[in-house]
Formats: sequence, structure tokens, C-alpha cells
Amino acid sequence: MYDFALQFIREHDGPRVARSTARIALVDDARSTQAPYVDPGLIPTVGREFSLSVKRWLDQNLSARYDLPTLAQEFHVSTRTMLRRFGDEAGETPLAYLLTVRVRRARHLLETTDRTVASIAADVGYGDPGAFSGIFARHTGQRPREYRAIFHRRCDHHGTTRRTET
Repeated sequence: MYDFALQFIREHDGPRVARSTARIALVDDARSTQAPYVDPGLIPTVGREFSLSVKRWLDQNLSARYDLPTLAQEFHVSTRTMLRRFGDEAGETPLAYLLTVRVRRARHLLETTDRTVASIAADVGYGDPGAFSGIFARHTGQRPREYRAIFHRRCDHHGTTRRTET
């Protein structure tokens, strides 16, 4: 956008005015590329389509029982190929990714709802609240009830969110 504006100014008012405008707007008027301003984390990485597809599937089936053979079958690969390709692209196993996403979802629900820990555990794929509590504690350093006591937010009668007092 800035490049377009500076080019427009350059064509209509000349290079001196374009340079002055660039300095005022704190824009480099001599750059030939946007590369210095691009966040590489926002660019889709070529060759990561497989792991992105698997992640999307896991995200959409968060509460389903994790079963590596079923996951591999869903993507028409062997379990060994699933682990190798996902690991090469994502740097972790599908199960490690799933655990992280489940804990992230549980944290959100603990912070924003009054649902029971057992209900939240079931929502993120754990039939056993005790097992869920242990996994949650390994990821966050706190049991779900402790986490909620610290981070739970309630809405007041105006609809604004505030942390609860501990």
C-alpha cells in the first residue's frame, strides 16, 4: 500500500516530494522488496500440507478417541508413514500435537465457563477426569481446579469480563 502511494506521489509530484513523504511516514522509499517487513511465520510453508491437513483433522475431531491406525487410514498412509511424515513436517507426533490442542481448549473452557472439570475433560476427549487432570497438570503445572481458581473470568451484569477474586 505504501509502495503504491509513494509511486503515485513520485509520478505526480516528483522524486523529491516522494522522498519527503516517505520520511514523514517513516517508510523506506528506496526498498525494492518487502522481505524485511515480512513475518516468516505467516507464510505458508511449502511441503507442510500433509501435517497441516492432519492438524486440521485432529482439531475437528478433538473429542474423539485418539487411535493412530485410524488416523493413518484416514490419510491413506501406514502408521509408520504417518509418524515419519508428520514428525518431519511438524517436529512432533500427532499425539503430542493433539495433547497440546486439548489442553489449550480445556484452558479456554476453564477460564471462560463454569462447566465442571469432568464435563470439560469429556469435551476435549477424556472419559476419565483423573487422567485428564494429570495430563493438564503436566502441561500447565497446575491441576484444572487450581488453574480455574487463578484464571477464571466471569462476566458482570454489563457483559464485561473480569478475573474472579482468589
